[in-house]
Amino acid sequence: MENPHLLPLPPTLGEIRPVTDPHETERHLCRLVVPGSLADHDLQRRIARLRERFRVYAGTIPFGLWGEGLALTQEMRATTDLLLPLEEVRRAFRRLIRLSLPVAPSLDGTPLQRAASWLDCLERLEPPFRERDPARLLELLAADGELRTRFLFALFVPRRHGANANRYPDQGRFLHRWLEANVGKGRGRPLRCLDAACGAGEGTYGLARLLVEAGFAPDGFSIVGASRDPLEIFAAAHGFFPHDPARQEAFRHLREELRMAGALERIRFTTEDLTAQSAGADRFDVIICNGILGGPFMHGRQTLERVVAGLVDRLAAGGIILAADRFHGGWKRVAPPELLGEILAGRGLSVVEAGEGRAGIRGG
Repeated sequence: MENPHLLPLPPTLGEIRPVTDPHETERHLCRLVVPGSLADHDLQRRIARLRERFRVYAGTIPFGLWGEGLALTQEMRATTDLLLPLEEVRRAFRRLIRLSLPVAPSLDGTPLQRAASWLDCLERLEPPFRERDPARLLELLAADGELRTRFLFALFVPRRHGANANRYPDQGRFLHRWLEANVGKGRGRPLRCLDAACGAGEGTYGLARLLVEAGFAPDGFSIVGASRDPLEIFAAAHGFFPHDPARQEAFRHLREELRMAGALERIRFTTEDLTAQSAGADRFDVIICNGILGGPFMHGRQTLERVVAGLVDRLAAGGIILAADRFHGGWKRVAPPELLGEILAGRGLSVVEAGEGRAGIRGG
């Protein structure tokens, strides 16, 4: 088997436009996820070690093996982590992922990273992958490339992160009004837009639909969707959700609607890290950064200031930055909306309420 780290990097690691040809999607997928079975001595050694740990664990615990609906206690978590350490499970899965992909996505936010024990991880994994014995799950995934692909997309593009194309309707109405008041549709150059934390792309395609509905001709705008996760970008560009057929079908309808309007070709996707020193050099008239600022992955003041500074540096004169979220009250206490407004204002923007979030507007 070829070393996946030596394979040519897939186009999702640069820029890619939406792909609707299933054969092209399959070709790109084979360059992103190593197909077939994985034969690796180190992975097999880790699986064997976990198999023995699970044998001892299953024969020792007084509360029985995990099942759906099991009420977890701290004692159960502690016992499980003593006999079946989650960190050892993580290391085995990291090895599997490293062998499967030419890039190394962050485990932050996945059940493998956020769970307190293997029992908690099982509760958070999607149903097809709730195998009580982690060694057995790893064996199945290593042997079956198709199953492994579904697992990787379920892990890094999970259903709970799914958003429809109109997740923030009030923000959309605000932007529609702002465009009507501030942006001429017959201006000399296209409106340049950035979806700076696009995830799997629903909001990016939703923005394209909003612009079409606002009267912009397809050649009157361009949109870039950016995420640091290459599997998210692959899913966004290809409408590929092997673990979630309903979401894949909804994507197909939305993308066909945009294709018929001539707008699909005005979208491109790229991998990009918002926290990087220089995330990009292009300037944009509209920057949307929804569902990330002030949440579990990005809430410290210094981090927020650095990310906002990078976004403002990419904002054209007369442009607008919009940020909204649906974080629960706990995160609102950690990073209240007023903090983001203060940071935007500190970068010289005029801050206004904008539907479910806020907007910072740069003077022309």
